[in-house]
Amino acid sequence: MTQRADAHIHLFDGGYRGQSFSSRPGVSIDDVACYDSLRGDHDVAAALIVGFSGAQWCGDNNQYLARVVGLHDWIHPAAYVSVDSPPGIEQLEEFRQQGFIGISIYLYDGQSKTLATWPDEIWSWLDEHNWLVSVNSDTDGWSSWPGVLARFPELRLLVSHLGEPPPTGLPPEPDTAAAALQTVTDLARFRGVSVKLSGFYAISDPGHDYPHQAGWPYVEQLVTAFGSDRLLWGSDFPPCLDCLSFPQTIDLFDKMPFLDLKDVAAITGGNLLALLDAVRRPDPA
Repeated sequence: MTQRADAHIHLFDGGYRGQSFSSRPGVSIDDVACYDSLRGDHDVAAALIVGFSGAQWCGDNNQYLARVVGLHDWIHPAAYVSVDSPPGIEQLEEFRQQGFIGISIYLYDGQSKTLATWPDEIWSWLDEHNWLVSVNSDTDGWSSWPGVLARFPELRLLVSHLGEPPPTGLPPEPDTAAAALQTVTDLARFRGVSVKLSGFYAISDPGHDYPHQAGWPYVEQLVTAFGSDRLLWGSDFPPCLDCLSFPQTIDLFDKMPFLDLKDVAAITGGNLLALLDAVRRPDPA
């Protein structure tokens, strides 16, 4: 059986400080130890750590990830970069030497338009090194990517959280689901784009409504557009734990009647493992 691989987790020094159980007075969380225990219980061989430094409490997240990357061989971090401050080649090379295998970008409130100001040398470097570009964005933001991808169609863009379609309490009709994901499914023509099936608690109302049948029509649209070989399971650890148990972030795929066992194996492990294997890493010293 293919081992599992998690395409979307976070690791923070002292735990996640959002509106989460780890923010409660007296609570201290070691994210690395916690996830290591969970992934051991559920046969997760690798995890893509999505860096985030967009708030004051986690401003040093890249530095923290650089410190913990060598603790376990399942840790594969993507360095957070602000869209307003694109990294230079020297910075990317430094990230690479520190053990990063990609970058993490957050695009909201029209920020995606700033992508057009990034020099092509950045995209060329990312493309050449097979780095993963993990992006969080609302559905409007995806419409800014075709300009980049037309020049770099092999760029390995990972769309987080199904592209963040509108939350719903009931399964939308197929036409409604298709319209909500149009800017995401339009990217399927670019071979390097994959979509993370993550954050289901954020698109189903209520968030604890496992197995999130309200979001299944979105998944069906993504399967039709991308095929199961470009879809990736992501737990969204640790925020997911405020709504769900860790295994519930995985087991919902077994319940989707439009996925077979081969699809589930690819989504929950094989696809991400192949992407990670292709990353060009520094030569051993």
